Formats: sequence, C-alpha cells, structure tokens
Amino acid sequence: MISLASELLSEFIKEEAKKVEGFEMPHMPTLGEAYEEITKDGIDSNFAIPHSLDLRVVKGFVRIDGHLVRKQIDCMLVVGDGEKYARTSQYYYDIDQVLCIFEVKKTLSKADLWDAYDHVGEISRRFTDYFVKRVDEGFQPKIERARLTFAQITGKMAPETYSGIFKLSGDEAILFFTLVLEENAPVTIIHGYDGYRSEPGLRNAFADFLTERSKISGQGLGIASIPNLITSNEFCLVKANGFPFVAITQRNELVAVASSRYNSAKIILEVLWTKISGYFGVRMPYGEDLEVENLSPLLIATAVVEGDAGGWSCKFEEYPEKLLKRVESLDWKPEELDTAEMAAINIMFAKGGYLNIDKETEDYFMKFHKSKFSDILTNLKATRLFAVVNDHLRPVSPQTLVLTKEDETGYVGNDRNRMDNWCKKNGVPPNYINMLFIDEL
Repeated sequence: MISLASELLSEFIKEEAKKVEGFEMPHMPTLGEAYEEITKDGIDSNFAIPHSLDLRVVKGFVRIDGHLVRKQIDCMLVVGDGEKYARTSQYYYDIDQVLCIFEVKKTLSKADLWDAYDHVGEISRRFTDYFVKRVDEGFQPKIERARLTFAQITGKMAPETYSGIFKLSGDEAILFFTLVLEENAPVTIIHGYDGYRSEPGLRNAFADFLTERSKISGQGLGIASIPNLITSNEFCLVKANGFPFVAITQRNELVAVASSRYNSAKIILEVLWTKISGYFGVRMPYGEDLEVENLSPLLIATAVVEGDAGGWSCKFEEYPEKLLKRVESLDWKPEELDTAEMAAINIMFAKGGYLNIDKETEDYFMKFHKSKFSDILTNLKATRLFAVVNDHLRPVSPQTLVLTKEDETGYVGNDRNRMDNWCKKNGVPPNYINMLFIDEL
C-alpha cells in the first residue's frame, strides 16, 4: 500500500510542478507559494493521510507554551481545529496539535537550506524548552519507540519510565533524552523541489553547511535540532533515529543522518506515517512491508560527557558516487539463528523471557552445544531484538516471534505483519512461537 501511495504522491507532485513551470511568474513569493500549495495538496490527499483521524494539512502559525512563533509555517500536518489569527485567513495551532512541519523550497540552495534550518531549528529549540518544563511539572512523555531504539543501539534495555533517565550513565542519558524528545516532537521536513542533483552533492553540501554553522555559532551539533528529512529532487537526507529508520554502525554508534537516492515521496510518507501511527496508536496500511530502504550513512554521532558538559561527538562519512550506487531497497527477512542461539531463546521462553548471564549458563552451552556463551550473547544482541538488563538477556519488544526449522535452527523477528508476509512469500509455514513480554511498571 505504501508503494502505491508514494507513487501517487510522486506523480501528483511532478504533474502539479509541471503546471507551475508552464506559467510565467516573475514575482518570486508567488512562485514559492505555488510550490507550498503543491506540497499541501499532495499531503492532504486521501492516499497520503487518513482524514478519519481528524487530520488536516494547513498553512499557518505555531504556538508553543502560549507564545506564538512569528514566522509562518509553509505547510503543517495538524490534528483538530486551530484558532483564527486576528482578521486574516490564517490559523495557529498549539504545538501539541502539530504532527509535522514542512519548509518548502522551489530550489534548495545553500541560502535556502540555512533559512529553512534556522526556522525549524527555532521551533525545535523552543519545543525542547517546553518539553523539559512539562516533564518537570509531572508530564509523562511517550517513550515506547525511544526505548526500542535505545535498546537496539546500546544492547541494553532502556528505563521503563522516563524518570529512570536519572539512573543512566551520562552518555546513555543524553541518548535516551534525545530519542524521547524526537518521539514527542513534531516531525520537521525541508522539502526542496529542485536544487542538488546528485546524492554526493546533497551529502557534501549538508556536511559543509553543518561544519560552517558550528564554526560560526561556536557550538557543537545538536542532534535533536537537525530536521527529520531534507529532500532535493529524488535525493534525501533522513534521520536514522528509529522514526522510522534505524541505522547503527558495527561499533554501536548512532547513524544520526543517512542518505537515499530513490523516491523521496516514499521517504516522506514513511516519516509521516510513523508519526501518525505513534500519535494515534494505529497501524498504517503498509501492505506487505517486505522492502527495507537502502540508506547510506552520512553523520555518525556518539553521545559523550566531559566534566559537567554533555553533547555529541560527530563525524561525516564521505563516499564517492561509485560507492553510493546501489539498489533502491533490500528484501526484509527475519534474523537467522543457529542451534545454540535457538536453544538460548527456548531457555529464555521457559524462564519467563529472561536468560541468565552467569557461569551456570556458560557451562551449559559449552557442555551441550560446544559454544561459547559470550559468542551467543554477542550474536543475539547483534540482531537488535534482544538486550541486556542487569544479569539477564531479554527481548526488546513486547512481541517476539520465533520459528523453528526441522534441523533445530530457526528465525526470529518482532513484526507480525512482516513475519506473516515473509512466510507466505517464501512458502514457509508460519508455525512460530509468539512470546508476549509485558514490563512490570
């Protein structure tokens, strides 16, 4: 379903852009407004968002903690009714009603990128202050997806409530705070219809932009203030922080930003649908969902603490065009486990979802499976489906699906829709065990 919806959105945008290009518009604000309307109407279409959830796409203003952000938003996805702004046709919405903010650029240049980044960055900074204030007043933020991403990155379980952040180490607390903030903040998208015409061009421009910006401001990079998505033609820069994409290096470093060179409309919908799904607690119509975006890492970030200060250590990955040429997507499949790893999962199931990490378990696997338990732990954590809490290994998701083959090897996943469709596609009977894990709060 998402492939069809993205094709419709892409074609709508292309056709409407052609119509605009066919008119002579010497007045640039009018031309920019035309592209803003294309974005608005495209996102507002029935194939892009479910209007039954009282969603609407508008142009207007945002209010944060009772204070109006003075600059107008080109296009935003909101919930419910807004409040009319004075005697104009514009409306403003409280930030809690805003799911997504678009900055639209006809041609994305360095100056446009700077302007758009400043605008969405101001909103991000003000939302951060508002978020911290609300938490101090007792607000309980959503943390479900942040917990999952934290476990996937670190191999450790995140706190069960947000207040558990104070029990984390400094670098882990920075990571957890950033992920929770991302889960609760509006999505920010800089949408360029034209501009950079190659993936290396967009990647290099963004790296140069952030480097120059950091030098001028004298401050480091704030990962939370980076837009969730930047598009230029078909090329994209997207955050890989779990909303919806997750990218992690072999050294368990967060890939804060990655790039794509295919179908920017699909990436837009992926980001929007993830936000809608998390906000309303509904599943969007992804269809089979057996394709995984083939992203290339750009910005690698590691949370660090030095003395009383904390922040991010960042580095850019530079790839030439020949290394960026790749297929659009990869086929999804569940993680494959050998007999020893399957035995570990079965023991975990038998013991209520926890596998002891102790000498007794280590001796068992060496005696009966001739396998080092340390290797089994490493491989299971590498699936990003299991993490360590205290002296145990446990699933990171409330649902874990395990399918055993005749030779006692098997498969494991945590997405029922994908698992069912993969089994159907590959002729595998979906005779898997479904383990439900409920955290005790």
